[in-house]
Amino acid sequence: MRLSMITIATFGLAAIFAAPAAALDLNSFRAQHKLPPLAVSAMLSGAAYSHAADLARRRSLDHNGFRQRLSGVSSAAAENVLVGCDDATCAFRKWAASAGHRRNMLMKGVTHYGLASATGDNGRKYWVLELGN
Repeated sequence: MRLSMITIATFGLAAIFAAPAAALDLNSFRAQHKLPPLAVSAMLSGAAYSHAADLARRRSLDHNGFRQRLSGVSSAAAENVLVGCDDATCAFRKWAASAGHRRNMLMKGVTHYGLASATGDNGRKYWVLELGN
């Protein structure tokens, strides 16, 4: 199984395997709806990576363990998962076209996000977006 971290950075720290366009896409989408931008969280990025790697390993798509992953986050939290997109732009577009995922991306009361992907042995890329404080 190949694993790749898409985004992990926080407040002035250098991004590791960063995808600046991913942050721009999410925050541009929020700006179009007059919502404030979200900052990248290392904790949420780590949670997203852990879940994406687990999904890729199991070749599954679910939210199993969501509350445990985000136990240190306020009650305003959400998670989007997806399989099949080659890049973050595709993932954000698919999530924006889905009512529930769109609602999560436009959630008020969240201030941070984490985004990650992992590629399974089957060659499919699994994406996870974690939102919270």
